[in-house]
Amino acid sequence: MTTKPPISWLTQQSQALDGYGQPTLVYFILSLITIVVTVTLRLSKFDTNQVPIINPGKRFSWYNLEAKRVFLTRSRTLMTNARALYPKQPFRVLMDVGEVLVLPHDLADEIRNDPNMDFFLCSSQDLHGDIPGFELSSLKGFNIPLVQAVTRKQLTKSRDWRDIMIKPVLLDVVARLSSRVFLSEKLCRNNEWLQIIKEYTINLFFAALELRLYPRFSRKVVHWFLPKCKMLRAQFAEARRVITLVIEERRRIKQANRAAGRPALEFNDALEWAENEAEAMGVPCDEAKFQLMISIAAIHTTTDLLEQVMLDLAQHPGILQPLQEEIIQSLRNSGWKKTSLYNMKLLDSVIKESQRMKPAAITSMRRMVKEDTTLSNGFRLKKGMRIDVDSCRMWDPELHENPDQWHGDRFLKLRSEQRKENTAQLVSTSPDHLAFGHGQHACPGHFFAANEVKIALCHLLIKYDWKLAPGTDVTPFMMGVAAVASPIAKLSICRRHEMELDIDSM
Repeated sequence: MTTKPPISWLTQQSQALDGYGQPTLVYFILSLITIVVTVTLRLSKFDTNQVPIINPGKRFSWYNLEAKRVFLTRSRTLMTNARALYPKQPFRVLMDVGEVLVLPHDLADEIRNDPNMDFFLCSSQDLHGDIPGFELSSLKGFNIPLVQAVTRKQLTKSRDWRDIMIKPVLLDVVARLSSRVFLSEKLCRNNEWLQIIKEYTINLFFAALELRLYPRFSRKVVHWFLPKCKMLRAQFAEARRVITLVIEERRRIKQANRAAGRPALEFNDALEWAENEAEAMGVPCDEAKFQLMISIAAIHTTTDLLEQVMLDLAQHPGILQPLQEEIIQSLRNSGWKKTSLYNMKLLDSVIKESQRMKPAAITSMRRMVKEDTTLSNGFRLKKGMRIDVDSCRMWDPELHENPDQWHGDRFLKLRSEQRKENTAQLVSTSPDHLAFGHGQHACPGHFFAANEVKIALCHLLIKYDWKLAPGTDVTPFMMGVAAVASPIAKLSICRRHEMELDIDSM
């Protein structure tokens, strides 16, 4: 008799949303106000009726809630059907964030650096940046170029088999590894800080989702009464307290050094980099906000990619030995250098293939149109429109042979083809591979993330053997356009008895 694997906290949170949409006193009161507001907005709304909508809401549906709930749970099927019906055409989708215009991939290059297409306006609106607890996504008082400058310029024991739930283990590993780079050796062992950065992102995601079920005009009141929003406010305040203690201690040390006539002490981490970049740019820096943003952006996405690679390798054990041989040869030849990681071309290909099969989202390049814009195909984007670009090119049989099958050496082979040496690399972005985004709003830390995943996999592949635990579920968890590596997947893992390379001593 098989037993169901335990449902993780992440899954429980998503199931908790199932009850929303039932008539409540709050919904009834808000609906009276919404009728007037909705009619007014619709009268002034731009006309996009010529663009097909794949999941139209029903007439008199409260806030199109049912259509949005269906999209949250059946997004992949809806998007696949839409691509079949409207190939290489724009179409509209009612998502949990509202109506979104999904553009075909061949327009990605055209909009990627368009100043009228703003990612941060979208992010701030989706994540309620004007509401306490969600300050991380607020544009007010926060310098986005500072984050981009720092991330782009500065970051770059048991020997018996046992079953483990892989996601929380990897989350802890990546949280410590990232915190060591971003902050200090002291904070990467601070359980209080590690707990905050591990939990805040999950709480932010579900609190934002829950709040989006209410009309926009009501959210500044409703959030005070929602438990997840209360928790978010408390966690943000705690993060600020922990970071403030670190900053104050550093200032005391620097002041003491100056008073004693000693050389200025430099802390080689993201806190110091942020201060230096802010000073050079002449902009203010909210250290707590900055640290929380880069930490959660790096930790959860990196953990998700690392887990997916491990699950894919467990299902394709034939590629493990070639990977281990490549890692050993590269490290023996050059040690821990960027050139060593670059020369791990099979490892690079394996990671990119896992990312192709299961990116963090099935659409990319989310933007808000700041000014009316006409595209080269004559399609007119109106100010205020929300747009995404379809990521379907990554699963297009015209581009990839057997696109629904995992082939770890797929991109290694592509690197040998003319003019594909660069585009086939993990860190490269293009309309054909939008997992890291594309253009000026592409993930600014994707070079750092790529190296971090490679380093983690080097240690894991040299030190451990693993395989899928019996009966484990490796199906990605879908929530709207978000795709998360299975939160309930288990691996059977053990430390290798013989290691061909003493990787810890290098």
